[in-house]
Amino acid sequence: MKNTILRRVGITKLIAVVLLVTGVMGCSEDDSIANLGDLQVQLELATGLSDISLEGVEVSVTNTVDNATIESITDVNGSVLFTNLSVGTYTVVATNTTDDYTLSGTANNVSVSIQETTVATVEVNAVNSDGGLVIKEVYSSGSGYITLFKDSFIEIFNNSAETLYADGMYIANIYGDTGMSGDTALYSVLTDSDYVYTDVMSQIPGDGTDYPIASGQSIVIALNAVNYKEGSTAPDTQLNNTDATLEHYSIDWLEAQGRAGNSFFELDNPAVPNMTNIYMFDETNFFRLATASSSVVLISNEATFSDSDIVDYTESGSTTTYKLMKISVDQVIDAVDILDNSGAADFKRIPSALDGGFTYVNADGAISYTGLSSRRKIDDVASDRFGRTILIDTNNSTVDFEAIDFPDKYGYNN
Repeated sequence: MKNTILRRVGITKLIAVVLLVTGVMGCSEDDSIANLGDLQVQLELATGLSDISLEGVEVSVTNTVDNATIESITDVNGSVLFTNLSVGTYTVVATNTTDDYTLSGTANNVSVSIQETTVATVEVNAVNSDGGLVIKEVYSSGSGYITLFKDSFIEIFNNSAETLYADGMYIANIYGDTGMSGDTALYSVLTDSDYVYTDVMSQIPGDGTDYPIASGQSIVIALNAVNYKEGSTAPDTQLNNTDATLEHYSIDWLEAQGRAGNSFFELDNPAVPNMTNIYMFDETNFFRLATASSSVVLISNEATFSDSDIVDYTESGSTTTYKLMKISVDQVIDAVDILDNSGAADFKRIPSALDGGFTYVNADGAISYTGLSSRRKIDDVASDRFGRTILIDTNNSTVDFEAIDFPDKYGYNN
């Protein structure tokens, strides 16, 4: 009887162990399945486009949390299926370059759900490879040391086959939070996407032929045309901006209005011409570029501005009102939206009509004093076709720009 009871207890324990192992295995399998989903990407041409194949377009999906990227190619119908993706939010980018055009499109914040197939439609636009003036580089992250952010610059490149003139064109820093924790999205307050909004804008001087830019050449507009290598203990990490075409200087302009500038942040190099000041809301905005994450637009020389273009901006819950100059998207020649990090899509400061995506210099933020810069990439296919350097210009900075470890002034000049 005693042996029989022991045998029964042993059998019971064995059954319990088997059930436990089976349960653990089952849970493991369920967990691996439960955290995956599929994403079907379908491309469609932007309004007005036709006779453009959507087959063979490269599509990438990037997880906005860990920035893991998977790439594939569309089928004859412009469709591609990504299977077994981790549940989460993704950025979808489509791009393809031919001899005649560059095709691109972006969809932000696409959610992949558990054991479901999400369908994301991505509108793609085609841009002629032989364009005009484009923003080649924006550097504003700063190199630290004594320099801080005072070595910032913007570079404008001639992407066309003929000499173009920059006289009278405007450069504007686009106002808005960058996507850091606690930020407010600009267009949650200023909802009209027919405009971009600036708190500081200047103009290239000249009478029409003073600032030529030859094909494949560029001009640099620096905050300060100063050699920051001099006196530095680490000169290789600093810039010499005395080769700038133009520099910013607003102290005299501000003082003429009864306002105060700051000579610590703005230095006038008499050997380098100054930009013409057009608008500055706050005289403490001496950097011209938003510190570290600078969204910038290049504006037609035919644009005009007046006090009627100034609007109020007050974030929800704030008592501070900023007065911003609005700029019609129809007047913008080129734009690049540079935000704080890879997950900041909701904080885009530039409407998709001008920039279908956005870029960043560091996927996780933490940009200040890194020396990182945002630079437009070379279009290898178009460059080979035309026999000169042509930069990618799809009106989508997710595709067009890359982060580089150190600024590259005049780096593409032929």
